[in-house]
Amino acid sequence: MRVIIISGGKAPKEATIRNYITDDTYIISADSGANALYEYKIVPNVLLGDFDSIDANVLEYYEGNGCRISRYKTEKNFTDTEAAVEEAISLNPKEIYFFGSTGTRIDHTLANLGLLYRCYLKNIKSYIIDENNKISIHGKNFTLNELKGQTFSLHAFGGMVKNLSIKDAKYGLSDYDLYFGDPRTVSNECTDKPAQITFDSGILILIRSND
Repeated sequence: MRVIIISGGKAPKEATIRNYITDDTYIISADSGANALYEYKIVPNVLLGDFDSIDANVLEYYEGNGCRISRYKTEKNFTDTEAAVEEAISLNPKEIYFFGSTGTRIDHTLANLGLLYRCYLKNIKSYIIDENNKISIHGKNFTLNELKGQTFSLHAFGGMVKNLSIKDAKYGLSDYDLYFGDPRTVSNECTDKPAQITFDSGILILIRSND
């Protein structure tokens, strides 16, 4: 099963989100994320949140069209996206895709990176996607098989990434200790060979970007 979570950040274009909807996709809308789904005539399986930012007519529409509604108090100790993640994890999916999880609220974006890490700890492949970026978290060596010229950046999540090496990318790296905030691994590029990313320990954030 694939789960899509759409939150109230910058809304994806219709073509972007539809590209990830398959026959076995379960859609969770977190509060005002439903505004974009309503515009695109997509009915989520569940709509949850405190509903402080959803359009009233959108909420009324989904209440009458077979969408399960989970309402929370406005004053709570979790975000609507966090509630959506817990709902998603309970379904034991193979993949979770986050939309509307970036935008003008940097605090929410950082919190959503933490939720991406929570999915990683559950061994669920998860991605934050917007019109310019695809973000994932990795705790072991991996191969990046993208088209030549694809821009990618690596960041340490939390502590140090020990002995990081990058092979067969435009800019190579060997046995480098990468700390959070170090810009050394920003804006690399894929070549005609798959990029090999290896490291001894730590957690990496991979960001594939398109301007």
